Amino acid sequence: MYKEIRHLRKKFFVLSALISFIVIFVMLTILNLLMKASYQNELKTAKDMVNQIAFSNAPDIDSEVISLKDMQINDNGDHIVLRNPRLIKNVTLNGQISCSDENADWFCAGGGIYFELFDNSGNMKFIHKEYKFNRGNTQMMIDFTDDSNFLCEGKPVKTDISEVSDSCFYISTVWWTGSSNMEEENPENVKLTIDSIEIEYRENISAASSENYKALNRDFNKMNLKGISQIANNFSCFYIVTDSENNLVEINNGNLSETISQEYAKSIIEDNDTVVKIDNTRYKHFATDTDKLKIHVFIYNTQAEKSSNMLLLMSILSGSTVFVLVLILIYFVSGKAIKPVSESYEKQKEFISNASHELKMPITVISATTELIEKKNGTDRLLNCIQVQSQKMSRLVNEMLELTRLSGSDKQSVIFNTFDISRTVQNAVLYFESVAFEENKQLLSDIQENLCIKGSQNKIDELVGILLDNAIKYSDEQAQIKISLYSKNDAVILTCDNPCENFSKDDIPYLFDRFYRADKSHSGEKEGFGLGLSIAKEIVSLHGGTINADYKNNVVIFNIKLP
Repeated sequence: MYKEIRHLRKKFFVLSALISFIVIFVMLTILNLLMKASYQNELKTAKDMVNQIAFSNAPDIDSEVISLKDMQINDNGDHIVLRNPRLIKNVTLNGQISCSDENADWFCAGGGIYFELFDNSGNMKFIHKEYKFNRGNTQMMIDFTDDSNFLCEGKPVKTDISEVSDSCFYISTVWWTGSSNMEEENPENVKLTIDSIEIEYRENISAASSENYKALNRDFNKMNLKGISQIANNFSCFYIVTDSENNLVEINNGNLSETISQEYAKSIIEDNDTVVKIDNTRYKHFATDTDKLKIHVFIYNTQAEKSSNMLLLMSILSGSTVFVLVLILIYFVSGKAIKPVSESYEKQKEFISNASHELKMPITVISATTELIEKKNGTDRLLNCIQVQSQKMSRLVNEMLELTRLSGSDKQSVIFNTFDISRTVQNAVLYFESVAFEENKQLLSDIQENLCIKGSQNKIDELVGILLDNAIKYSDEQAQIKISLYSKNDAVILTCDNPCENFSKDDIPYLFDRFYRADKSHSGEKEGFGLGLSIAKEIVSLHGGTINADYKNNVVIFNIKLP
């Protein structure tokens, strides 16, 4: 009980300190919120404006236009497209075809798109899809998802796009030309020039997911935008656009004087910090998701940030000072507030101890006298009633004395030794198996062998007895009571499962209170005084452990953890 009193004082101190802290915190928070309200509105307006600019001007990630002059060329003069063909739906070639022969009725030219294909032996060969421009064509689309028109050395080949190399593909030079008036193969008067290609990616595939995709890098000066001057005057800001997989789509340096590199942009996106520091300036980071894009806005207001920081510092210093003074006051008040409870407990403990000792002698005399009367005159109904009630009073007095000893200074006299708790629990189970059998109930055990703890073997035996006795008394008819013992994380766990349909979960918090019984009628149908679980709690506390109860699926579960 001393522990409960100390806990009560601690609880009073903590609760009072918490209330004081909340009051001080709320007052200072309201002050800060009032001071920051206008700044937050301005910040939100600026952030929303930048967000709208980013969304309205973001590049299309479903497709990508690449100029052939930006591509590398291999030894055969073919353009190397460093994109994964497996992710592409189709490629549109943008070009111009012409013929110097004005009398030609028709003319055309074509080439191929090459892919690298490796066989099972690791040998590489080229397969291709052909493209053809006729007179008047400026675009030609090649479907990468059509597996029926792959060729290898002019012959059809069965494969699909998922089999080809994912590193790149090739746009060939013009292979052949032809016209209605041609006198020779591949007439030179027909010219085909391909300027660029437009790549359309498959559904849910972003162009930015390509390893060699180059994110757009620009700033506000390169964009014809309205309202930027207002943002530039009050805020320093920039934004980064990514796809849903955090691949870079655009880096917009906003109104910064320096250019943000692609590597640095990737790092701040991956870190996903709410505040990003650039040149000793702390930019607030806001992320907004759209259907396909994620817009990261970084914004900073110098004057408002300084004012906010100063106000916050003053609030913390003043609030902390007041809180410390309040804590000192609460500490002294809690000692005085808890003193009547402590004195009342001492008197209660003394009364119970004295009353129990005083009652032991009369009860002993009554028991002895009834035995002598029984031997002299024989037994009768009234004599049996006296014997039963005197035994009941004797048990109550012994339990009260036990609880007093465990919760007082006498617990220091309990001798601790290292013992086999597995054997102790097993012996207790063996004894109660017959008791359970008489009550038409079944006692099941799951006990890990050779578990040892340091403690009082008698008290642990008493603890197990209390749990099993309680389970047998209050479990359902023909119930299966289960007791388990096992080790976990340097601790011994003891559980007792007690099936009980007629039980209210509202009783759980009070099961370990003294004289508390879930059976509110206190009828004599189930003997007990409501002290057993209180004694169990004191035994567990004596061993430095914890005990708790729970009610799940019509089963009362007691969990005990011993070091």
